[in-house]
Amino acid sequence: MQNKTMSSEKYKEILYTIPKTEIHLHLEGMASVDTIWSLINKHNLKIPGIKNRDDIIKRFQVSNLNDFIDLFLNVIQNCYREEKDLVLQMDDARSYLKRNNIIYAEIFFAPSKFLMNGFSFETMMKYLDDGANRIKKEDGIEIRFLIDVSRSFGPENALNNLNLIIKHKKNSIIGIGLGGAESKGPAQDYKEVFRIAKDAGLRVVAHAGEDVGPESIWASINDLGVSRIGHGISAIQDKKLMNYLRETQLPLEICPMSNIFTKKYVSSYKDHPIREFYDHGIYVTVNTDDPTIFGMELIDEYFNLLDNDIFTLTEVFDLIKNNLYATFLTAPEKDKLWEKMEKVINKYK
Repeated sequence: MQNKTMSSEKYKEILYTIPKTEIHLHLEGMASVDTIWSLINKHNLKIPGIKNRDDIIKRFQVSNLNDFIDLFLNVIQNCYREEKDLVLQMDDARSYLKRNNIIYAEIFFAPSKFLMNGFSFETMMKYLDDGANRIKKEDGIEIRFLIDVSRSFGPENALNNLNLIIKHKKNSIIGIGLGGAESKGPAQDYKEVFRIAKDAGLRVVAHAGEDVGPESIWASINDLGVSRIGHGISAIQDKKLMNYLRETQLPLEICPMSNIFTKKYVSSYKDHPIREFYDHGIYVTVNTDDPTIFGMELIDEYFNLLDNDIFTLTEVFDLIKNNLYATFLTAPEKDKLWEKMEKVINKYK
């Protein structure tokens, strides 16, 4: 599919030049090795297996979802020992977004572990909100947050997170997400949490079909009433679900390299179901999930879909447009951004 006469560098240049959006991206998943190492030194932390910067790089090489969650909770999040440390996290996010020419992002933030360590939700969100405002003012990049209420710690904890969101509402918080260990937290257990969230005017999304079969996706749709599905790759096992997703155009937040790393359903780009979803008429978007951990940024994801002959450049332009229109921006806001994006895309058609 790819025009082999065009160099890899040229493709990446094109992909960089196009303003983009991203909708499945974890704040802590953009933490740089340097940030984690600096926090370990700042707080004089003793983390098993980590004695130097190279040990952090090795620890980032996860091989399954449980290893990833352990890294996420017990290494990355564990290094943040005061709310102000999140300033470094926002700096990392800013660098990532600028490197990939992402002009709008909806970013997951998981407060549970921080709250358990005694952090103030209100203070954390002030640092994140201030950081988002600074990035918008200085770089023209807009950030909105989806708070991960987390299935890893049970429904009671999720409800506590939701109550804090409602009590300390910020304009930058647009909704909630259900992340964490999918196999340990069935969506139906969070039905009441999501009902309250929707009544409060929050958008709702859920990770589903990443580590559990299509029944998890159905539960997120029927019990939680989500507006988007995070990952959703096990839908390939259920033709009825595939047809439902096509008919409803419920967006899937596909994160190819994340799925390849965790190896639950796929082990390479070639056997990833994203192409089959696309050909079936399902609304697919491309995202990175946790770019630092997986060593895969958004430009790389799009390039690898080209380089592995899964999509043509024209189809990648379509995927970029899909990502914009799957955001929670208003219709006029989407159209305004699309004008800006299309102007660049048209140069390469």
